[in-house]
Amino acid sequence: MFPPPVSPPAAGTYSWIGGCVTEKLLIDGAVAALAGAAVGDALGGPTEGWEAFEIADHFGGPVEGIVPSIRMTKGIVKLMSPFHKGDGHITDDTLMTRALVKVYEAKRDHLDAFDIESMLVPLLLEDLVWIPELGREDIVYHRIFLAEKWLVAKLKYGHADPREAGVGNIVNCGAAMYIAPVGLANAGDADGAYAEAIEISGAHQSSYGREAAGVLAAAIAEAVSPGATVTSIVDTCLRVGHDGTRAAIDAVAV
Repeated sequence: MFPPPVSPPAAGTYSWIGGCVTEKLLIDGAVAALAGAAVGDALGGPTEGWEAFEIADHFGGPVEGIVPSIRMTKGIVKLMSPFHKGDGHITDDTLMTRALVKVYEAKRDHLDAFDIESMLVPLLLEDLVWIPELGREDIVYHRIFLAEKWLVAKLKYGHADPREAGVGNIVNCGAAMYIAPVGLANAGDADGAYAEAIEISGAHQSSYGREAAGVLAAAIAEAVSPGATVTSIVDTCLRVGHDGTRAAIDAVAV
């Protein structure tokens, strides 16, 4: 899902100086991207893993608001994943996004794969945060899925080179789900966002899981550019994307 485009700046409100995004536009775009990601996470959690026809059958149509999870209402128990999704709760997507924001806050500069090892992984193991699905404060590690726990296993205990540690992991959306801050850190520079996302997600993902993170970061960087439109965002994704990721976007672009 693409982030909502930023409306063109109103006269006297924003300025486009020297090819750089000005402060208010960037702040508004950052708030929209991060809050929108959290809202989307909370709304999508109840239906994660279910096909569109199953969702429509269960709810009598598309989901249009806060709902309980399909799994819980059906009484399906997953002992290895006892999390309370639904009812407007955020999930590990938002928890990981928040952790990456804290890494940027601490470094105040662009990131590379080594920063994932030295800064993000310690946060997953040491930073106590409120986890709604558990109903308590805990470390993020206790909420994330196996593909994200791979970061800890490979980097902290496996001592893998972070630039290639994602090879061998489950290929999924795990890196893309928290990559929004990379797009914001490269606001107006979609190519820079793509390159930085590809760089840091190499510590976590490979193949199309890594590519999806790069393309999504590029989309967000374009979305916070003055005058961005849905068309310009899609065009950016098609320009930077490769292989199946690009083909999938092209197939649904209108």
